[in-house]
Amino acid sequence: MFARMAVVLLAAVLLTTLGWQGAQRLLHPSQTAGAVTTGAPGTSASNTSAPAMAAWQSQVIGQLEMATAEGSEGNISAAEVEVDRAAAILAATRIQGQPSVPDFFDVGLRSLDRVLHTQPENQRLFEHVTLAKIELAQLRSAQPVESEGSGDRGATGGPLRGNADAAIPRAPVGPGATAPHAVTIPGHVVVASPRTAAAQSILNPETVKGTYIDATLMPESAEIILPPATRLFVDDVHVEGLTFEGASQTLDGIHWKNVTFVNTRLRYEGGEVSLNNVRFVRCTFGISTDERGARLASAIALGQTSFVIE
Repeated sequence: MFARMAVVLLAAVLLTTLGWQGAQRLLHPSQTAGAVTTGAPGTSASNTSAPAMAAWQSQVIGQLEMATAEGSEGNISAAEVEVDRAAAILAATRIQGQPSVPDFFDVGLRSLDRVLHTQPENQRLFEHVTLAKIELAQLRSAQPVESEGSGDRGATGGPLRGNADAAIPRAPVGPGATAPHAVTIPGHVVVASPRTAAAQSILNPETVKGTYIDATLMPESAEIILPPATRLFVDDVHVEGLTFEGASQTLDGIHWKNVTFVNTRLRYEGGEVSLNNVRFVRCTFGISTDERGARLASAIALGQTSFVIE
């Protein structure tokens, strides 16, 4: 009899506790969110020295944790789906213009590497993980920069314009056409067609007669600089001390130094590349999904401005 009464009392206590916890989750959802922080592994939300990640960041890490679990069990297709979901959250966040704490990119890359380590020889999973790393790189490039009046300046010393410029309509291509900022910002060189760079050449403020190459009149798919077709370091093409805006640019085979890209579509086809103090502001990337592309995407996502692949 006492045993039956004890079981009934324990069941009543358990139901009451579960009901109270459910009510707390409904009334205070933020307090019951996953305790994912920007600190080292094992750090909990109770550690006030490290700010907790935003909800979307926790969702990304959660999807990658599920991908790791699926990969560990040999469910490669399921792991790919979870990685793709994480990449979709990153893309949506970038489009919405939400800021991110810098530590998140390191946490995200380590989480992606853990997914890949579950099936290190699977090329298909590698490609999915690399595409997610490219999304991380694009999100890093999309992080807000201070407006021109705040004193933030690019790698070349020129001003970096804020997002307000996106509201300015692009001028049409044709006789008499001018780029939106060609008159208001000194040092602008407005280009409406690709510029050819011969072997053993250098493009810098002296050779191009300016510091800011404004390619906003060019089609978005057009290349700003066309180096020799080989795109190898042996061509010895150097671009230094310039800021580029608009259009597209392939990075392979050129030595880039003290360069800033703004709203440019960057391509990397898996060749030799040298970046020395190169910044990407609100850029998008078309990067190969091989090992070299994964290395470059990871470097950009981590905010590294200097990187060499030979």
